[in-house]
Amino acid sequence: MSATLNEVYAQLPSPPLSPKNNLYIDECLYEQFIYSDEELKQIESLLSSPVQSPIDCPIQLSKDVILRNKYISMMEEGVEVNGELTPYLYVIEKLHSIGNNVINKKTKDAVPLRVYETGTNNYQEFWVHPMFLSLQSFQFFKLFEEIKENNEEGIIEIEIPSLKSFAVVLYYLYTGDKSKLFEIAKIDESLCKGIMENIECLEINMASF
Repeated sequence: MSATLNEVYAQLPSPPLSPKNNLYIDECLYEQFIYSDEELKQIESLLSSPVQSPIDCPIQLSKDVILRNKYISMMEEGVEVNGELTPYLYVIEKLHSIGNNVINKKTKDAVPLRVYETGTNNYQEFWVHPMFLSLQSFQFFKLFEEIKENNEEGIIEIEIPSLKSFAVVLYYLYTGDKSKLFEIAKIDESLCKGIMENIECLEINMASF
């Protein structure tokens, strides 16, 4: 349990008690600032030395942080469709309404995805649509952004914890059907565990739907 702000302050050392005599304080301060000529020259030299401003040393954000900020911004501000920003949830609802008709189908905007299970050579292949995946999963968003930046072509590859349950997760991304997701998860405890691990691994945004 995290401490409250007051509790944190209570743990800090108390400042020393100040003397009641104000004249005593003034005398102490005065004595602290009496310097020899040599000391004054050193101070003047230090003060005249150029100091690099923090502004001149900008913090270099990692690529992951930049993409994550871009993803969050898209969710908050909207998705660009035909040059215009459209509310994020509205776009997701529209995609889910047609998801059953295009899931794992080789349409003109589908791309091949090879999914490996972590620590094995086992894999399955699917036809997927970048918009369905990248709008609902940060890891897919990141993957497709990097592919676009590098002009990569061919089969896209990812690695996930549970290959067995990936088709279920893919079904959810295309339809948004949580009830079906939970229904399938109840069938098998290991399947349920795999679904949750894949959702966490792919950073699928389920809270908004």
